[in-house]
Amino acid sequence: MDSDDRLTASRPQTAEERIEFVRGVMDAFNRRDIEGLLEFVGPDFEYDWTRSMGPLAGVYRGPEGFKEFVDEQWTMFEEFEVEALEFIPCGEHVVVPTRVRATGRGGVPVGATSAHLYTFEDGRIVRITLFQGSEGALAAAGG
Repeated sequence: MDSDDRLTASRPQTAEERIEFVRGVMDAFNRRDIEGLLEFVGPDFEYDWTRSMGPLAGVYRGPEGFKEFVDEQWTMFEEFEVEALEFIPCGEHVVVPTRVRATGRGGVPVGATSAHLYTFEDGRIVRITLFQGSEGALAAAGG
């Protein structure tokens, strides 16, 4: 079964299914499992990191763009973990306030909080958007 088949077979339709889908994305990221992570995204996927205050601010399109971002993120940090503080269903979206704990080059500890807006269309994840706080993500989700 190729990636497109898996995406079609596992299209989350309910709020609970979308939350579990998002958990899967986050788990794959935290395991540094690029192949597992790419199984969640289709060719029209967009990772909007334009609100980042870090060096990787930008929009990453498609599986290759997302892989480029993730590879760079994992290269910059010896350890990197994203913890979901909550999963908030909002129609075709899931808002996830997060806490990041990371260890930069040379053992420098790094931490941050933000929120991610996961957007679904026709049961597929089409976009993840970074916000500096939950308020912006909730407003964008219409919640």
